[in-house]
Amino acid sequence: MRILITGRGTSGSWQIRGAQLGAAIGATVKQGVTVADCRSADVVVVVKRATPETLAALRTAGTPWAFDALDFYPQPQCGTWSRATSIAWVRDKLEHYRPTAVVWPNQKMREDCDTGLPGIVLRHHHRPGIRVNPIRDRVQAIGYEGAPAYVEAWRSAIERECARRGWRFVANPQHLADLDIVLALRGGQWAGYVSRHWKSAVKLANAHASGTPFVGQQECGYMETATGCEYWAEDAASLRTSLDWLTPHDNREMISQRFLQQAYPVAQAAKDLAEFLCCVVR
Repeated sequence: MRILITGRGTSGSWQIRGAQLGAAIGATVKQGVTVADCRSADVVVVVKRATPETLAALRTAGTPWAFDALDFYPQPQCGTWSRATSIAWVRDKLEHYRPTAVVWPNQKMREDCDTGLPGIVLRHHHRPGIRVNPIRDRVQAIGYEGAPAYVEAWRSAIERECARRGWRFVANPQHLADLDIVLALRGGQWAGYVSRHWKSAVKLANAHASGTPFVGQQECGYMETATGCEYWAEDAASLRTSLDWLTPHDNREMISQRFLQQAYPVAQAAKDLAEFLCCVVR
């Protein structure tokens, strides 16, 4: 089966679901496509956003295509949307795009926005080549991967906990395994309905694959892929309790082993997507 994966190519989502997944699935990966490109493929996957030019090429070619709805809503504007507004926006986009099928980033988004098209929930694979956490005897550093603005509302609570324990807070470490505990916390305009319910849980996927203990908010994507060894924080008090539980070495060692068993690599994601695309082509 000849697979073409395309998208705008300007985001981390593209690197993960376009470049990485495309290479693993043996697809042709191209940021801008022509009618000839689409006709040369049995099926096309459009990641995140379909430009007018891509839509025109797909419609002229008549090639079946799947839309990967990962993070395609406008941020941070969507942070103030209600549930009803969020769902209406997605359904309007799907009506405009008219894909053959949809690749959903998590089950909750599919439940909210499904219009009856063929679909698959494809969870986020972890970063290829990620280092395994050595689980040091004592906690030295906790941290966060992502734009600093996302976690800003939590910074004072995090820094208080670090100060009282003699730990360091590190934003965007060179390797996730350099952290003893990874945080996945959002606040303000970055923690609206869309983020809480439709995000794809990439931070937890990387925590699982590196075996790094995790404290996050109870977002749907995290809850859907949790092992039962994650810790949750919705305020300063629950953050403190979670960090207390993760301080002992034995607790972190047990969590790390469970996480490593739950890892979802790009090869498995590619297999799951390829099986679905075969159904789209039929």
